[in-house]
Amino acid sequence: MTLLLSNEEIDTILTMEMALECVERSQRSLEAQEAVNSPRVDTLAPTTVGETKGVYSLKAMSGLWPDEGMAALRINSDVLIWPEVSGNVRRDRLASADGRWNGLMLLFSMETGAPVMICPDGYISRMRVGAANGLAARYLAREDASVMALLGTGWQAGGQLMAHCAVRPITDVRVFSPNPVNRERFCRELASRVDARLTPVESADEAVEGADLVVTGTNSMEPVHQRKWLRPGVHYSAVKVQETDYDFLDAMDRVFLFSRNPANIRPQVYRTLAVETPEGTGGWWSERDTPLWERIEELPRAIIGAVNGRQSPDETTAFVNNVGQGLQFAAVAQRVYREAVAKGVGRNLPTEWFTQDVHP
Repeated sequence: MTLLLSNEEIDTILTMEMALECVERSQRSLEAQEAVNSPRVDTLAPTTVGETKGVYSLKAMSGLWPDEGMAALRINSDVLIWPEVSGNVRRDRLASADGRWNGLMLLFSMETGAPVMICPDGYISRMRVGAANGLAARYLAREDASVMALLGTGWQAGGQLMAHCAVRPITDVRVFSPNPVNRERFCRELASRVDARLTPVESADEAVEGADLVVTGTNSMEPVHQRKWLRPGVHYSAVKVQETDYDFLDAMDRVFLFSRNPANIRPQVYRTLAVETPEGTGGWWSERDTPLWERIEELPRAIIGAVNGRQSPDETTAFVNNVGQGLQFAAVAQRVYREAVAKGVGRNLPTEWFTQDVHP
């Protein structure tokens, strides 16, 4: 049988502690060349939804983890737009499917090749992205870090909140979004997910003042972190490269990415001639002949002990989650699958619906 799960069912099963453990173990396997992660591929063309002109994006990423005998494929079918909000260009996905979004994840058995689980990608993606940045905080933030600034109140910001609170003794989180309704809603809805006190604040500067961790989880296509915020001992975290700039990172004592490998740090993009997006422009992440690039380290190498994490309480450290991984989906999804089977959660579908009796 093939298990079908909803996001809501996954939310009852998957904890951030599970996601952290699975992502960390999978990275150890990847560094030992005992797991495989394939580059993300984005295929783009112009489209129109009603009167809104956008870009259709078919995105795929995959990975396999032999230690657990599982492989995963994550697929997004999106309509993208880049609106300007409060003077800042943002990347947004339209809820173009009758007010809903389109994301799918397939989990396969490496023994039989058959699909063992099908589910939406939203909750697993939130937790695996959060886990990646949370692991960075585990290795780079001060062990006594207790005050956190969170800039952003969207879906990914919730994952960042849960992950950082899981790896450090956070007591207070100051939350900022340019939209006061969003920051109030975020604090209200996420309060039960963590032990820390969540406080909406009126400016990014107010959030950052006195914080031990400064975490961004936004859809901004322009830098969010500011050099003026730098203080000794603080760890700075970003969910994508566009949230930081060269001068900010260059002022850090230690800078980590998820990967320096040019084959997988940016998506492989295929597009029609008519497609133009803000994501097509270069940035510090593509300038490899700079002093900054020479001293950037990779988080997985810190996880396996090949490079050092934080070396003193006064260091400024930064982590930029510059690449998503299909392997992370395989890692987290296999745990969700095993927990769901053990607890009897979800619906079973005939696997023969997804296999065939002809040799392709």
